[in-house]
Amino acid sequence: MDYRKQEEIAFHDMLRVDHFAQRWSLELEKIIKNNPLWVNMKYYSVERRSRFCTLNWLANHAKDKIVLDYCCGNGEDAIFTAKSRAKKVVGIDISSVSIDNCKKKALSEDVEKTTSFYVMDGERMEFDDNYFDIINEYGVLHHLDLQRAYLELARILKSNGKIICTETLGHNPIIHLYRKRTPHLRTEWETVHILKKRHIFMAYDYFNKVEVLGFFHLATLTAVPFRNIPFIFNPLLNVMEFMDSLILKLPLIKWQAWQVVFVLSNPKKAA
Repeated sequence: MDYRKQEEIAFHDMLRVDHFAQRWSLELEKIIKNNPLWVNMKYYSVERRSRFCTLNWLANHAKDKIVLDYCCGNGEDAIFTAKSRAKKVVGIDISSVSIDNCKKKALSEDVEKTTSFYVMDGERMEFDDNYFDIINEYGVLHHLDLQRAYLELARILKSNGKIICTETLGHNPIIHLYRKRTPHLRTEWETVHILKKRHIFMAYDYFNKVEVLGFFHLATLTAVPFRNIPFIFNPLLNVMEFMDSLILKLPLIKWQAWQVVFVLSNPKKAA
């Protein structure tokens, strides 16, 4: 196994052992205070709009479908999709700790009959061609060899299937400076492979359609320091979300956002 993959396994096993959380919450602040590896999660306190975009899309597309939660972490999206009346939800992750957490969560949420979770390499998946109707990808592509990932995703997706992707962007110099100054919060590979515009549109080599649903979180990041003060945080976040809805439509500004949500479809199949 490549060293970079061994590093990913070790990092994410360490990150998730005894921790079932995957999204920011006030309860998660206790973990943030006691575990320096989780400090980055404070920024996810403002991702309400991008999460709504993704979850709403999944709820509208997953019913009666076979769905893959690609590199699923602790499985929150897989469980949400199962509750959205998907026919079958499969989650894979390179971390065995994550997969154990997923199985425990699925059991506690009473969706174990429609979900299954496997330790698997996202660049070499063990699924048949044209197997999945829907694939959900959240913050994973920059951990992988992008060309291998795109190729595999196109292979296992049905011809009429769709993939929704949520990714952080690497254009904003201030955000990227923060990443470079906090190397302990991510692997070396991840730091230098954050997606940029050219990486997203590289997907055209493997899919006939790439649709950007939206750019998210620039002004909203200013609300992060107030996340533990609800009477300030909530109205401030509302205002900053409105600001983002305006400025992130501007061609010269939108690629400076923290996150982007896009959909890949009509995969190009090998001859």
